[in-house]
Amino acid sequence: MKNLAKDAFCSWVRAYTADRGELKGIFMVKKLHLGHVAKSFALKERPSLVGRSFQMQTKKRKRDQKQKQKGPMRKRKVASKT
Repeated sequence: MKNLAKDAFCSWVRAYTADRGELKGIFMVKKLHLGHVAKSFALKERPSLVGRSFQMQTKKRKRDQKQKQKGPMRKRKVASKT
């Protein structure tokens, strides 16, 4: 449940910042208090920590997808000195 709240928070912030046009004067990103928004999603962590963990998950997911496309990794044989 906590991960769903984190994902929802990050998605909401991205959607809020992407909003352009006539409402831009009303929805000012710089005046938004992310701590209050995070609390509304029942998150106890600071927003910077939530965003960082989300970024790490995204990077890991992309890395895993690349490995699946390449196939299983093979270990290199190291020549032993004798």
